[in-house]
Amino acid sequence: MHILIVHDQQIPVSGYGGTERVIWGLAKSLNSLGHQVTFLVPAGSNCPFASILIWNPQLPLIDQIPAYIDVVHLNQLPQESLAKPYVVTIHGNHNSDTLLDKNAIFVSQNHALRYGSNSFIHNGLDWSDYGKPNLKLSRNHFHFLGKAAWRVKNVQGAIDTVLKSPSETLAVLGGNRLNLKMGFRMTWSPRITFYGTVGGQHDRERAAYHDGHLVRPSLDQVPV
Repeated sequence: MHILIVHDQQIPVSGYGGTERVIWGLAKSLNSLGHQVTFLVPAGSNCPFASILIWNPQLPLIDQIPAYIDVVHLNQLPQESLAKPYVVTIHGNHNSDTLLDKNAIFVSQNHALRYGSNSFIHNGLDWSDYGKPNLKLSRNHFHFLGKAAWRVKNVQGAIDTVLKSPSETLAVLGGNRLNLKMGFRMTWSPRITFYGTVGGQHDRERAAYHDGHLVRPSLDQVPV
């Protein structure tokens, strides 16, 4: 089967990029199963295990889907009818006025139920990008992993929960102590440690992995 994965952001991603990492891992797995995979993505993209077509936002999507494609996997809602079989993954939340596609697939059961659907597939990642964790390490603090500047990720809830405990500590992977994107937010507590944006194993200008630990300059090692 020849599968076209459509996304409006470049691949591969080097820093933050939830959807980009998900579709990269998906394509890699599909390729390993014997399927042909092509990405329709913006200029500047590249991929060693899939073909690349350059997405032109000025042209109708239907005009950019080759005849040899069997199935189209969209990661944004289509703005037109498509002749090819397709699905569209809903990665985020939409307001009640948004008309979702009949072929929409959600990323969790709860996500689907909130939109009156029972179609969901959990997002997956290629764990080889992140190094093998050492499960024998002591569990001496909690982790928050996500883009903390986004209010919906609720890093504040994680911080508040930890600070209500007698002595627990929290490592925030994906945020900074001073957060101006959510208004002026400054976390003063020494029990909360921030490590900024953390990429994959190959994102070596940001981080490197060694023996299951995340290593960054001037920072303590954080079990992952």
